[in-house]
Amino acid sequence: MSAQTILIVDDDRIFAKALGNMLGNSGYTALVSFDTTEALLLARNNQVDCAIIDYNLGAVLGTALMSRLREEGHEFPVIILTGFGDIPTATRAMQLGASDFLEKPHKPETLIAALERAISRARDRAGSVESIREARQQLRVLTPRESEIVDAIVAGRTTKQISEVLGVSQRTIDAHRASIFQKLGISSAAELVRLAVLASLARPQD
Repeated sequence: MSAQTILIVDDDRIFAKALGNMLGNSGYTALVSFDTTEALLLARNNQVDCAIIDYNLGAVLGTALMSRLREEGHEFPVIILTGFGDIPTATRAMQLGASDFLEKPHKPETLIAALERAISRARDRAGSVESIREARQQLRVLTPRESEIVDAIVAGRTTKQISEVLGVSQRTIDAHRASIFQKLGISSAAELVRLAVLASLARPQD
């Protein structure tokens, strides 16, 4: 089986090259691009299995490039890279069709896992229906108040803002947040957003 081809698009040349080298050493074929024009050419001339695109490409947003790729008929999954803690950006990226997102900085094993997950889902579209069902089932264990807090976190609100809206102390919000993470078996807001956005997707008709 030939190596899976990954398209990397990031205007930070040092980061992009380092990411390409890491993927190459992990058995992938990496196509590295620093701008949208070159990225589109690489996508047209190669069989790409997945793309990793930085959200901020200078004058262009990564989601705009993702939309252009879709317009040209490229159906490979896209993983968006976002700034650390930029939850609203991550939410928008997934709502626009990104398969996943990763916060910078990320661990190599986290990136590899995200790649394999995205490629696997793309190979088996039927699996997306089950993923949505599982995400919704997971979120059903939360109390109504915990669900409110999840919605606020996904909207990008801080603990202080959530406490002001709900009329409770920040310590109470932190306790609810810890309970949410424990119930869902997650450890970060990024994982929570991924799960919540997946659960909110429309389920394809059978």
